[in-house]
This record gives sequence, structure tokens and C-alpha cells, in this order.
Amino acid sequence: MPAGGGTAVAEKLLSDPKLRPLPVIFCTGQSDAATIDQCKALGAYYVTKGADAWSNLKPIICRLLAMPDEEATAASATSAAGVPAASPRPLPKVLFVDDDADMRRVMQIRLRACGVDVHTASTAMQALWIAMKETPDVVITDYHMPEGSGEYLLRRLRDAPIPSDIPVILLTGASAGMSRDFALERRFLGEYGAAAFLSKPVDLDTLLGALSEHIEIDPEVRRTASKLRRR
Repeated sequence: MPAGGGTAVAEKLLSDPKLRPLPVIFCTGQSDAATIDQCKALGAYYVTKGADAWSNLKPIICRLLAMPDEEATAASATSAAGVPAASPRPLPKVLFVDDDADMRRVMQIRLRACGVDVHTASTAMQALWIAMKETPDVVITDYHMPEGSGEYLLRRLRDAPIPSDIPVILLTGASAGMSRDFALERRFLGEYGAAAFLSKPVDLDTLLGALSEHIEIDPEVRRTASKLRRR
């Protein structure tokens, strides 16, 4: 746009704590890798302009507004043979947030081994967009991050146009090598309504135990994942 890019507007809207965060859909004629990566970094929806723009845009709008998409419903209700199609049971969805790329990669591998659909984000801003886009069952976030803390993310999630009761598990290295910070823990579990407050480096079994309070994890799959951790 001549007066400024849509990504700059989206970043400004999201970074202002006085504004209620809203899902963003970028409609653009550009399909280069840099533009797509910029949209993905924000966790926003991306639709390319053209003849099929509406067919791609409509299901996104229906989902965001909780409106039924008649065409999608009709297509999924009946199989090609005229028999009602069975709906596969969706995997539990977790959003893992950490500015450490190695930590994101390791946790993604370990949680996927437990039958969890894992989305990752490197900043609080990106996490907020992804949460609005994907509506995860649980959010796991680091406490200390350079571009917005876990506290900032938790507060913004409570104001976002998504279910306000999404469990949030905080991970912190603030007490590494020292005694446990019970004051900080009480503040997050009480005032901020966090689901759990765990110290880093977090043990996989401890994290899975916290996750099991909110999503179903098969015990056999969990045992297999524990073996993977010990390799």
C-alpha cells in the first residue's frame, strides 16, 4: 500500500497492549519467499490475490467468525461412495514458545513423539498470532524472552479473541542454580492464572505430567518418548 505495508500495521496493532489483538489475513499479489516468510513470522493467514482468492479466503473467515462453511461441510459429510465420512480424531495441539531455536527443535521432536501436534514460535508476538490462528489446547512458553516475556504473552492471550481459558505452562530458568522462586511461582499460578510453573531445564516426564492435566497422552506413547529422551 502506498502509505505503508500491511505487516507494519499488523505489528503495531499487536504490540500495543491497549488494543485487543485481532487475527490478521494478508491479501497480496506477491508470492515470493520473503513475503511468505514475513507473514509466517507473524503467525498471520496468507491469501494470494487472483481468481481463486475467495475460495481460499472464505473458509478462513468462516473459521474466525465461527460460521459454518456450507461447501466444506457438505464435502466432508459424505464420502465419494455416498457413505458418511468418518472424522479422524484430531491430535492434541500444543504451542511451544522459546527464543532458543535448539530448544524449539528438541521439544518439537519430543512432543511429536508423544502424539502431539506441535506449533512453535520464537517471540511473544509471533506466538499470539499463531494462538489466534490455531487455537492450541495448551501453550508452553519460556518466561524470559527478548521480545516480550511469558508474562506479556499470558496477559495478551487472556485478551485475545480466542478461548480465555487456554492452559499456559510457564518455563523459567530464573532460579537455575538457586533456590526455587516461590514468590514468582505464586504470582503466576495465582494472579496470572498459569496452569503450571516449571523450572528449566525441564524434565520431559515432568512436562508430560503437566500436559496430561489438560490433554490426553497415551501412556505407551509416553513411555516410548521417555526412551527417546535417554538416547
